[in-house]
Amino acid sequence: MNQKKIRILVVDDEPLIRRSLRLAGESRGHIIKEVEDGFSALSLWDSFIPDLAFIDILMPKMNGLELLKKIPKKSKTKIIVLSAHDELKEKDLQKMGVDLFVKKPFNDIFKLIDLVERLAKEEKP
Repeated sequence: MNQKKIRILVVDDEPLIRRSLRLAGESRGHIIKEVEDGFSALSLWDSFIPDLAFIDILMPKMNGLELLKKIPKKSKTKIIVLSAHDELKEKDLQKMGVDLFVKKPFNDIFKLIDLVERLAKEEKP
């Protein structure tokens, strides 16, 4: 399979989630950076320029909702929100630039990476 490497930023305070997404993505040849909070994500954002970002909602220092508000408006990064919380409304997340909501826990990480690869090919307005 000769496909474009996707630059993926994983923003989650759970080390197991970060490590799992990194290993699954790297096994497909993608470039993965991982951070544990929104502040770290913002400081890395402009230098890494992710094609796609996984963003958890509940994190220390700066949560995912705060991060979504601070992501540069011109960013073409596809955003996937990961959360165990049902009270999040997909319509509200879409207004914040979120492309996909994935409920934790997810069962098959490789199906998630397949989804990421399809999503990364789509143009973001």
